[in-house]
Amino acid sequence: KSMQAAQCRKLLVSGRAAVGWLSVLAPNLVGRAWRIQPPLDSNVKYAIRLFGARNALLAYQLYQAERSDAAADELEEVLRQGLAVDAFDVLFGLAYRRATPNKSFATAIPVMASMLGLVLGFFGREQHDTAGKAE
Repeated sequence: KSMQAAQCRKLLVSGRAAVGWLSVLAPNLVGRAWRIQPPLDSNVKYAIRLFGARNALLAYQLYQAERSDAAADELEEVLRQGLAVDAFDVLFGLAYRRATPNKSFATAIPVMASMLGLVLGFFGREQHDTAGKAE
């Protein structure tokens, strides 16, 4: 296993867990960080908590996929799931930014965080030599 890939995964697990649990436990704080005007109504808090639970779960899955007794393809599968989630977050975030008149830096934060997740997830993959192997 490459050291660079392992470092990327460690950063991804830490970042997802921190953002996830912070969103679940302190949605008002996350709302302020995203510049959502307080007070947050219950629907916004619920959405922030769902976002947090998803990130905490992705962090846990990736953490578990690093176990020594994990199946060989488990790590790759978990990374692919995270890449898909981050790709959709980027697409939806860019669509939102395009549709809204508010082009503040705060509305770019979630998009940039998802882009960082994409980069870390991509570089967290172990490079396998598939030349000559039948799929």
